[in-house]
Amino acid sequence: MHQLTPIEELITLELKRRGTCTLELLAQRLQTCTWNQVFMAVDTLSRRGTIVLRPLPRFQYQVSLAQRGSHAFRPVAAMPAAEGLLVDRCS
Repeated sequence: MHQLTPIEELITLELKRRGTCTLELLAQRLQTCTWNQVFMAVDTLSRRGTIVLRPLPRFQYQVSLAQRGSHAFRPVAAMPAAEGLLVDRCS
């Protein structure tokens, strides 16, 4: 399990407390953080599968906590294949 940074903790607590919201609204609610800090933390949390981003109309994104045991995010692991070639395989 990954250790969360303070900003990642703020984001997950905010989503637990208030539920799903847009990325823009999340950034507004976290007034102690810059837009760039929120964006980078959301990117990291999304890649880890902690949160889920869904596109909305007008270039918006909905941010929500991932369901435990969800397969919304499945990291890709490189596996050696025959003859020394690498093949991507979903975990």
